[in-house]
Amino acid sequence: MRTRPAPVVLAILTLALGLAGCASVSVRDPEAGRFRPTAKPPMIYVAPFDSRGASFNVDREGEELAAFRQATAQMLQEKLVERLPEVAPTVAAPARLPGAGWLVTGRFVRVNQGSRALRATIGFGLGATKMETQVEVYDLAISRKEPFLRFGTTGGSNAEPGAIGSAGTTLVSGVGALSSALGNAAHGISEDAWRTAREIRNHLVEYCDESRL
Repeated sequence: MRTRPAPVVLAILTLALGLAGCASVSVRDPEAGRFRPTAKPPMIYVAPFDSRGASFNVDREGEELAAFRQATAQMLQEKLVERLPEVAPTVAAPARLPGAGWLVTGRFVRVNQGSRALRATIGFGLGATKMETQVEVYDLAISRKEPFLRFGTTGGSNAEPGAIGSAGTTLVSGVGALSSALGNAAHGISEDAWRTAREIRNHLVEYCDESRL
């Protein structure tokens, strides 16, 4: 026999769904530069994204915040190195860049840690994480000062359900709902970095296809 969620639960879910978007990252404002590559690169180099001036809404201050900014930049760099080989062989950028290949770099605009407690209990956008970046891609054989491609990324954990949402909208047991919700809550910023890297990869694949590279 199915049990109906209490009216207060339905009210919370309705509000949350109204605030939530998809649990994903999207590209915005793509812009092509004056110079365009004529072939895929022999190698892609990924530099850590700059976190200076970015809004980091996290539960850290001082030296801990500085270390967290650095760790987040390194994490996104590592995830891009894992994902970009679908475009071309990829490594972390060396201190001295070579004369050929593509350089993928950029900066963080905003990183929101959100509330793990809200994501675990309610979800559907409440307590959501958020990561926004500005990406620049250079062809080192053409120009190191002007990117041939620039775009932004934005997104996060928005619509994942919490324990209340899972129990109220599916037929899973209370234990299963709670287990699933706790897993969603743990994703956090590392999951946003994974999604961001995936979308950057997808956009570069599309760029190569459209440019017939």
